[in-house]
Amino acid sequence: MKEIIRNKKIWDLPLRLFHISLIFLVIGSISSAKLNMLDLHQYFGVALLGLVFFRIIWGFFGTYYSRFKSFNLSIIDALSQFSKTNTITSIRTPIGCYSTLIFIIVLLSISISGLFSSDDILYDAPLSFLTPNHISDWTYLHNILHYILYILIGTHISAILYYQIVKKIKIIERILDGYSRIEKMNIVSINEKPLIGILILFILTILPVLILLYFN
Repeated sequence: MKEIIRNKKIWDLPLRLFHISLIFLVIGSISSAKLNMLDLHQYFGVALLGLVFFRIIWGFFGTYYSRFKSFNLSIIDALSQFSKTNTITSIRTPIGCYSTLIFIIVLLSISISGLFSSDDILYDAPLSFLTPNHISDWTYLHNILHYILYILIGTHISAILYYQIVKKIKIIERILDGYSRIEKMNIVSINEKPLIGILILFILTILPVLILLYFN
């Protein structure tokens, strides 16, 4: 008899707060850039950088499904997800794992390149003075990565809607409360102590903003 694991928690609170914070910071970063509010944009950027660093740290020290070692990076399994006979039932799907890693790399790259960029008119990024001969290269990279980020966001939202509406898998609810809502016998139920993770997330997100405020 299969166990209904509706009440088994899989996502810890720090990871869920990371996802929610990420949504707000990405929206803030894009909006401030589009409105040409670059002084504000830089604060969203450094906060985003700190948040990504938290995710990397939490990928090694978080609960089971937060850790990178729980990722399924099998190319064969990833390709099989496009098949009608796909039988992968793991919480961590290969495409989802690759998507997470690509998001981390792109967000890390876009945040770092932004620190060295300039609009050549009124705004110079906080660290642009360190590489004066390569500012145009950093700016070009930063701008190109924006378009890649838009593609990733669009793909991610489409995948969420597909799982939520078509496959009836409650992805959104899962992120909000951390419970799996799937009948499986091989899912690890985490036992979290969220205070440390929340503290690390808060410090890494706020500290870069405070440092930037101090030097500005």
